[in-house]
Amino acid sequence: MGAERMKRFIKGVPLLFTFLSAQDLSITTGVVGKDARFLLERPSATYLDSLRKAARAGQPSAQMAMVEYFQLVDLKPDSARLYLHMAVKAGVPEAQYLLGVMYLRGVEGPKRPAEGRRLLEQAAAQNHILAMRVLYEVLEPPDSLSPLYVKVLPHDATQAFRYALRAAELGDAPSMVKVSRYYATGKGTTQNDSLAENWLLKAAEKGYLPAFTLLAEWYTSSKAWNEEKARFWAQRVLSNEYAPAEDQIRARVALYYAENFPSWMSWFRQWLILPPQMTQSFP
Repeated sequence: MGAERMKRFIKGVPLLFTFLSAQDLSITTGVVGKDARFLLERPSATYLDSLRKAARAGQPSAQMAMVEYFQLVDLKPDSARLYLHMAVKAGVPEAQYLLGVMYLRGVEGPKRPAEGRRLLEQAAAQNHILAMRVLYEVLEPPDSLSPLYVKVLPHDATQAFRYALRAAELGDAPSMVKVSRYYATGKGTTQNDSLAENWLLKAAEKGYLPAFTLLAEWYTSSKAWNEEKARFWAQRVLSNEYAPAEDQIRARVALYYAENFPSWMSWFRQWLILPPQMTQSFP
C-alpha cells in the first residue's frame, strides 16, 4: 500500500467507527449479533455453578454443557478442553470427536495428530459419523497436491475406504458419494462401476443434491451413457431453487450432452481424448 493510500485509509478509520456507532453496531457483534434470535445469553452465576459441580461430579451432559459455555460464551479454549477431557473419560463420542479434531489440527490446543486419531477412532467405534468423515478425509491420498495442502496423518487409502463405507452403511449421504468415488476410481478398493453407480443412487434416494449432479454426469459418460437418465437427474438439479451455481452449470452441461449427443458420439469423444493405441507416455 502506497504512502498516500495509507494516509487516506487512516483518515477513514474514524469515519468507519462513526458509521458503526450511528447504526448501533460494533465490529465484534456485527449485524447478526444485534438480532435477539442469535444472541448467546450468559447463564446466571447460580446456574453456572450448579453445572460446574455436576460436571466435576462426573455427569456427562453437564460436562458437555460446560464445553459449550466455554466455546461459545466465555471463549476460553483451555477450560473447554478441560471439560472435554472429563467427557472423554466418560466415553462421550461427541467429546472424543471434538477433542480429536482439536489435537489433529492443533486448533485451540496443542497439535497431537496421533492422539487426535486415537480419539477420532474411539468416536468412530461408537458410530459417530463426523468422526468417520474426518478420518477418511485425512487418510485418503490426494489425487494431486496444492501448495496449501498439509499432510496430517500417513495416508492409507484402504482404511479411508473402510471408514467411508461404514459411514455410508449407516445412512450418511455424503459418505455414500465418497464410497461411489472410491469404487469408480479404484482408490482403496477394487474398481467397480456397478457399485459406484449403486451408491450414487442410494445417496440420491436420500435427496442429496450433489448425487443428482454426479448421476447426470455419470449417465453422459461413454461407459454409462443413458440419455433418459441423464436428462432426469439434470432436471432434478435445475428444478431445485437451492442448487448451488456450480451444480446448476454442471447439470446444464450434462443436459446439453444428453439432448445433443447420441451414445456413439460420447464414445467417439472419449476416443479422441485418448485413442486406444496411444499411451500415457506422450508429452
